[in-house]
Amino acid sequence: MISSRLTLPVFCAIACALVAALSVLGWVIGNHTLTSVQPGLPAMVPMTAALLVTCSAAVVRQMSGRSARTGALLLVSAALLLLLCHSLIRSHGDLPGLAWIDLRKLTSPVTALMFLMTGASLLCSGLLRRVQTGQWLALGVLMLALLTLASYAFRDTALYALLPARGTSVLTTFSFMLLAVALLALRPREGMMAAVGGADAGARIARRLLLSALALPVLLGLACGIALYLDRIDVTTAIAFQVWGMIALFTAVVWQAALLLYREEEKRREAERARESALAALRQADAHKDDFLALIAHELRNPLAPIGAAADLLRMQCEANPAQARRAGEIIGRQVANMTHLIEDLLDLSRVSRGLLEVDALPVDLHVAVCDAVEQVKPQVERRGHRLETELGELHPMVSGDHKRLVQVVANLLGNAAKYTPEGGRIHLALRVHAGRREAEVRVEDDGIGIDAALLPRVFDSFIQGGRSAGRAEGGLGLGLALVKRLAELHGGSVAAFSAGPGQGSCFVLTLPCSADACAD
Repeated sequence: MISSRLTLPVFCAIACALVAALSVLGWVIGNHTLTSVQPGLPAMVPMTAALLVTCSAAVVRQMSGRSARTGALLLVSAALLLLLCHSLIRSHGDLPGLAWIDLRKLTSPVTALMFLMTGASLLCSGLLRRVQTGQWLALGVLMLALLTLASYAFRDTALYALLPARGTSVLTTFSFMLLAVALLALRPREGMMAAVGGADAGARIARRLLLSALALPVLLGLACGIALYLDRIDVTTAIAFQVWGMIALFTAVVWQAALLLYREEEKRREAERARESALAALRQADAHKDDFLALIAHELRNPLAPIGAAADLLRMQCEANPAQARRAGEIIGRQVANMTHLIEDLLDLSRVSRGLLEVDALPVDLHVAVCDAVEQVKPQVERRGHRLETELGELHPMVSGDHKRLVQVVANLLGNAAKYTPEGGRIHLALRVHAGRREAEVRVEDDGIGIDAALLPRVFDSFIQGGRSAGRAEGGLGLGLALVKRLAELHGGSVAAFSAGPGQGSCFVLTLPCSADACAD
C-alpha cells in the first residue's frame, strides 16, 4: 500500500494521465478545446500524450517501491530521438529519407527537452546517491514549464516565439508542472527536499518562501499580461510594475519569515531556559538525595551505639546492679523510640506524597489535641531543660479532622522548637480563636537559633533543616515540618513560619477552620 505521505505524487501523476487522456479524446472527436484549450494555440499531439502517460506510470511505479528504470530509459531514448529528428529536419530538410516526417505531428523540441529532463530525473530518483541530482532536474523542469506558461501572456514577444510557438501547448506545460511536483515529492526526506519536507520551523518557513517564490511572479506576470492584452499599459510600464511588485511582495514575504524565525527563536530560548531550570532543579534534587542518604545513615546509626552499649551493660549488670540495668533499658527504649519516629516520618511522608494518607473527618476538640501533644513532647522538653509556657485558656474550638494526626502536627511543631532551641530556652504555646474568620490558631514561639532569610521560604520542604550547632543536640531528617504542612493542608488549614533572622528565635502558626458555634471568644 502507498503510504499517506505519497498522496501528493499520486494525485499529480493521476492528474497528468487524465490530461493526456482528455487530449487524445479531443483528437478522436475533433474537439480543439481538449487539445489546445483555445483555437489558434499549440495543441498537445498524441505522441506527447502517450509519453505523458508513460511518465505518470513510471512515477506511480517508483512510488510503489518498484524500479521505473525501463520507463525512464524509454523517455530518455524517445526524447533524444525527437531532438535528433528536429535537428536533422531543420538542418537537412531536403533529405529524401526525412521528407515523410511531419513536424506538426511530432513532439516539439521544448517538450522533448522536458521529457529528457523528466526521464533523467526518474533515473536519478531510483539511485540512492543521485536523489538530489534528480530533484534538481525536476526543479529545472518546473522552472522551464513555468517560463513556458508565463510566455503565453506575451504572445507578441520573442519569448513566445522561442517556447510555445514551437509547439508546446498549455496542457503540456501544465502536465509537466504536475510531473515536476510529483518527482520532487517522491523523496521528501532525502536530498534537497529534506530542507523543506520536515516538520520543524525552518522547513515550514522554507515552504512558505518557496511557495511565494513560485506563485508571486506568476501572478504578477499574469496581471501584466492581461493589462498588455487589454492595452491598458505599455511594455515599459509592465516591466516596471513587474519589478516593483516582486520587490514589494518579496520584501513582505521575507519580513514575515523573519518574524516567524524570531518567534521560533524566542520559543527555543524559552525552552532552553526551562531546560536549564529543570536541569538545575534536577541537580539540586540529586544533591538533596545525596545529603539525605548521608543524613539518614547518620541518624539511623547514632542510636545503635548506645543501644549496643546498653545491651552489653544489661548482660553484665542484670543481677549485680539493678539501677544500671534500668537506666540501660531506658536508653534502649529511648533510642528505639527515636528510630521508630524517624521511620514513621519517612512512611508518613511517602504516603502523603503519593496521596495514600487519608484523614478521618470527625469532630475534634482542638484544645484536647493540643494538650495531648504537650504530654507527648514533655519528656523531650524536660530533657533539654526548656521552659514550656502554655496559653490555652478555656477555649475548646471544634475542628473536622483526625485527632491522632492533629496531635502529630502540634507535637512536631513543639519538637522542632525543642530541637532548635539551646538548653534552658523558652517555648511558648498559644491557642486562639478568630470568630470573625471562623478559624482556630495554634502558635508556637521559641527563642532558639532562628531561621535564615534564605532558608525561610523552603523551611517546609522535605529534607530541609538548619545547620547543626552546639545548641542542637538532637538530629532529624528534616521531615517534621514537611509533614506538618501536608497534614495541615489535608485538614483544610495552613501553616506559616516567621523569624527575624539567626539568633532571633522563630514562630510557627497553624491555622485550621472550625465550626461556627465553636468560634466564640
